[in-house]
Amino acid sequence: MLEHLSTAPYEPKILSCQKSDFLSATEHSQQCYIAQQYCQHDFLYFNYSILSYCWLNGSIMTTLMVSGFVGYLVYNGISEIIKEFLIPSLEAVKVKFDVSEIMAGVTLLAFGNGAGDVLTALVASSYPGGIDYNIGATMGAGFFLCSIGVYLITKTSKSQIKMDPVHFWRNVGFQIISIFVIMVFGVIGQISYFSSISLTVLYLILVSLVYYQERDKILKSRKDSLGERLQTVHEAKYDLEIAQKFDDMKLLYLWDKKSEQELAAKPVKWATPLIRLNYVTGDARVKMLAKKFRFAVQLTMANIETQRQKWERLSLYEKIRAIIIYPLIQIFKYTLPGPKEDQFDKNQAIIFPIPGSIFFVSVVFSFPHWWVYFLALLFGFGISIFLNTTIPSQKTPPKYFFYLQLYCILGSLVWIFFLSGLLIDFLQFWGIITELNKTYLGFSLIAMGNVLPDCITLVSLAEEGYAIMALNGIYFGQMFTNLIGFSVAFLKQNFVNNGPIKFNLFSIIDIEQNAFKLMVILAAFLNLLFTLIMAVRNHYIISKSIAKLLTIFYCVFFTLSSSSAFYHAWTKK
Repeated sequence: MLEHLSTAPYEPKILSCQKSDFLSATEHSQQCYIAQQYCQHDFLYFNYSILSYCWLNGSIMTTLMVSGFVGYLVYNGISEIIKEFLIPSLEAVKVKFDVSEIMAGVTLLAFGNGAGDVLTALVASSYPGGIDYNIGATMGAGFFLCSIGVYLITKTSKSQIKMDPVHFWRNVGFQIISIFVIMVFGVIGQISYFSSISLTVLYLILVSLVYYQERDKILKSRKDSLGERLQTVHEAKYDLEIAQKFDDMKLLYLWDKKSEQELAAKPVKWATPLIRLNYVTGDARVKMLAKKFRFAVQLTMANIETQRQKWERLSLYEKIRAIIIYPLIQIFKYTLPGPKEDQFDKNQAIIFPIPGSIFFVSVVFSFPHWWVYFLALLFGFGISIFLNTTIPSQKTPPKYFFYLQLYCILGSLVWIFFLSGLLIDFLQFWGIITELNKTYLGFSLIAMGNVLPDCITLVSLAEEGYAIMALNGIYFGQMFTNLIGFSVAFLKQNFVNNGPIKFNLFSIIDIEQNAFKLMVILAAFLNLLFTLIMAVRNHYIISKSIAKLLTIFYCVFFTLSSSSAFYHAWTKK
């Protein structure tokens, strides 16, 4: 059926991938021909117009359901990759290089939270009108978090939120400066190589300022961490000396055989041997160790029970989501190494290099020739054989496990890059069908999809009593997205165009085209300026009343921008 449609003899003189051309075609075969021949360059990975007009016979309702399901998978896929693979691997880098909590917040964790937005901006720059997507998605995400996100934090926090004046001026001030610099580029009318790189330099200035302001805390944090490690080493040596007094130190003994939980405890496998508890007599240190071991066994039993009861505790939506994304999670597990040592599995470790290498080659080299896949397959087999011969046992990570975590970071970025491309393809198709403004699509769909997982994390932090940390996370994450995201996207456009790119935000001639970009940028700028003024007047206390005003401002803007976007789309000739 598809072959018949694709060879339909239909070719008007003037044809393009536009809604008007699809509507002018009276037959499904003609619409399919347009989708195949004239829409390929509008999509990066997947041509949704072929899905609609060739596979689904032009049914918009069916296309909406199918593509909506795909979009839902993509949103959740990006969230799972960041949460389960990228963030744990970045935490491993933090531990390996002894990065302080303060510097990790402005560098590694900001990168983890903003990687999806940055790569989405990088992918969007490959599309026609990609800057519109970038402006809408990046500014929209920051606007949402700095209004709705702040409101959720103040509502959840059980105590008053009083910010440190220096930190608040630094965080909100740099956020305002980053938006102001982008507006300056709009006044100049173009973005050059120097302009693109200057955004990265501005972020490096921020990191340096944070280090300068917090260096005393950073040095103290490192000293405390070193002291804890030394204490742990001394305790381990002493524990080993005591354990060597017993002949049967390698025996595993949990509880008395009459214990009700013995049967459930038998499947538990321990990475390190325990001292047999019925030999614990006399030495106070050994008794203390026995108490630690008994607590560890109880914790393990609790974990077993948690796994058994986890499904029952999930809500209906969480159960449906778990079923839908389960195949996607399995694909992730067999293309990326597990980032956590306590979840290491040798079988998974020797399988992931083969499908992982093939997938990464497909994305990085944009589906190259067969011989590149052959080399990737050989590379994957080689890594798999190396892992199989050097990994000591089923559950014991190798000594070079940190390098697998670095591989996990790179692989996670490739996955995010690919999923971001599918997401932009999704929006590109609905931009063609609905003729909605691309900045509005980025502001509404991409921005909200990217920030919803962040909102859940921030609310959880506020519930645990870390409301100030959550607010700092909002501003640090958005500064990384604004500065690094725009810098990477603009720099890519510079290389593609071999020079400066046009960016006439305030041009009277292009005022209709730039109206939505200006609205989003100015709204985000005014929102931050209002936050700064109100917080200073309120002695740096972020109250619920301030957060409510920010939320009202966002809701009014979203309502007006949505009305304007749909009005222009429906009245467009």
